[in-house]
Amino acid sequence: MEELINDYLGNSKTTILSSLLYEDKTLEQLSGIMKVNKNAVKEHLNYLETHSLVSSYFVRAKAGRPKKYYKLTMKGMQIFPKQYINFSSMLLKEVENEIGTLRLNGILMKIAEDMVREVSSDSVALASLTREEKLEKIGEYVNILNRLGYYAKMEVDGDTVKIIRHNCVFYELAKNNKDMVCGSLEKSMFSDTVSDDFKLMENFPDGDNKCVVEISISD
Repeated sequence: MEELINDYLGNSKTTILSSLLYEDKTLEQLSGIMKVNKNAVKEHLNYLETHSLVSSYFVRAKAGRPKKYYKLTMKGMQIFPKQYINFSSMLLKEVENEIGTLRLNGILMKIAEDMVREVSSDSVALASLTREEKLEKIGEYVNILNRLGYYAKMEVDGDTVKIIRHNCVFYELAKNNKDMVCGSLEKSMFSDTVSDDFKLMENFPDGDNKCVVEISISD
């Protein structure tokens, strides 16, 4: 996937976009990641801003001058992999009209099961595991998401684990079909693989720049 982006934008601009996919960054941070001087990075950022792939904003610091951060735009997000075709949204609506929401949800759940089964055969219930085993299992799920193109990571804070996805492979489809895609398909992926006891804190269809799922691993 990144090879295709690299062919179009070049290695340096691709590195910038991939870095901003995970979180907004300053010029200094990008310079450190790329191991090149700030002037060279600024040239690439100017190009990306001119082509509406990246935008910038300032954050007031406690002391000193405000810091300038760079972030991906919607256009920049759309460069990353999206597993859909233009008529998918219309197709979902037509199928729902023909067979009803309940049967369509059942189909989407079956699709979720098949997607996960292609990359993992593990179906051990999270509740039966120790804390360490739970963390390991959630980590394995994050690896599954990354193999599917979600650019995901896991953050642990005490007994709470956040799974943060910086890309959605159904991005355009989910914007107009949130209940079907986020409600049926992706929730089914999570509950079948990890646990059905989770909270969706942020998601792309609501205008967030990432999807965050929170799960408790307390006994």
